[in-house]
Amino acid sequence: MKLPVTDQNTGGSNGRWAVDRFGGPIAYLNGTYGEVSIVPSGVPTSPLAQMEAQAHSPSVIGRSFPWTPVWQLNKPSTWALTLANSSGKIVRTLTGSSTGAAVRPAWDGTTDSGGATGGAYTWKLTAHPRDGQGPDLTLSGTMTLG
Repeated sequence: MKLPVTDQNTGGSNGRWAVDRFGGPIAYLNGTYGEVSIVPSGVPTSPLAQMEAQAHSPSVIGRSFPWTPVWQLNKPSTWALTLANSSGKIVRTLTGSSTGAAVRPAWDGTTDSGGATGGAYTWKLTAHPRDGQGPDLTLSGTMTLG
């Protein structure tokens, strides 16, 4: 890979090329019309990691006001969120796929069979990197409803 040696950007931006800090390709401005070229960097991508989380424990949950945690990861993933009651039985499994890096499930407090819930719960988020690079990420926590 060879990056341009001269400044080919005549616009107002001072950025000529950018590297994804988690690995992956390099993007650089190319030509006089603002074209962007993307080339492999040869740097292995970083494993899936949590950047931040908003997974507060709600006091009340329901269809009109679901639990809506957000986990900001460093890259897109497919994910499964399991919720287990105090005896360890999984009562609900939610799945999804993020196009960006945010995982945003919503649980309305019902079980997989549709029954209502209450009490202490353990949640477990398992995320698989969509780029197939690195191991799955597993996060867990607890909450008490009602």
